[in-house]
Amino acid sequence: MIIKKINKGDYVDTNQLLAFDHVVRHGSFSKAARMMDISQPTISIRIKNLEEEVGGELFKRGGNKLELSELGRTFLPFAQQAIGTINKGMEQAKLAKEGRGGKIAIGTLPTLADHYFSSTLATLYKTHPHIGIVVHTGHNQELLEMLYEGYVKLCVMTYPFFNTELRSLLHIREPLLLVTHPDHPLAQKDEIELNDIDDRANPYLLVDWSVDAKRVQREMLTGRNDFEVPPQTAYDLLKSGMGVALLTETMVAKDIDQGTLVSLSVKAFPKLYRESALVQLKKEKEISSSLRTFINVFSDQIESEKSCELKSFTF
Repeated sequence: MIIKKINKGDYVDTNQLLAFDHVVRHGSFSKAARMMDISQPTISIRIKNLEEEVGGELFKRGGNKLELSELGRTFLPFAQQAIGTINKGMEQAKLAKEGRGGKIAIGTLPTLADHYFSSTLATLYKTHPHIGIVVHTGHNQELLEMLYEGYVKLCVMTYPFFNTELRSLLHIREPLLLVTHPDHPLAQKDEIELNDIDDRANPYLLVDWSVDAKRVQREMLTGRNDFEVPPQTAYDLLKSGMGVALLTETMVAKDIDQGTLVSLSVKAFPKLYRESALVQLKKEKEISSSLRTFINVFSDQIESEKSCELKSFTF
């Protein structure tokens, strides 16, 4: 394997570097040859060719004991570093082929980067520590640009999407719940009407989950000024005792179980969902082993969320 160009037309290969390293470690050409399972003339030729490339003798000749020359001592750490780099590269390539290594780049909306997504990353780190992970965030159009430019291979984005160049690998649907703090006045009522939310949310924290969800919320808030915030901000405000918001069941399930937030049952309020999809470009004909590992772990994490509905597509 050729690994480094020295001068124009001249190359050093790994066999030469390995021969040099073995001779140094074993202290003789004959022992090095036996360890490499090659003849002594072969190892001598490799050392001679390497010396021609680096421009001088690597060992002092003529003494009773084999010693490195000044040139040899200078060159040795670089030769060993090159061997180590090649070995590490070979190991990582093998792990990537087996789905236990490699590097993956995933794009996601900031609002989809929590819960089962973050638990996927935590699980991957524990079970496949050799897989490197890079996560980029952006809105749908930015994610598309990342896919087209090759910065990422997979994206988690809102569904439905209307780009015919995308392929869905997973489709996720999460129920949305009207939630508030247990000390909020609306939490004390057994039955809640839509106009109660409008009148007494104080304030209603509008979160833009989807076109449909936003339309329903705006219709409910007749004549009210907007108090529109991101999901995490809404969650933090609710935890502080302020307002009512529509959040994913995934996001608040633990709080509801612990009683730190409560779900409101409102008459005539439609069932709403956050829908998202894990997508790739259709022109990508193959999925690497490491990406398949991510998809499998991601699917498992979503399925572990009792409230989520998951549909998988053949890939």
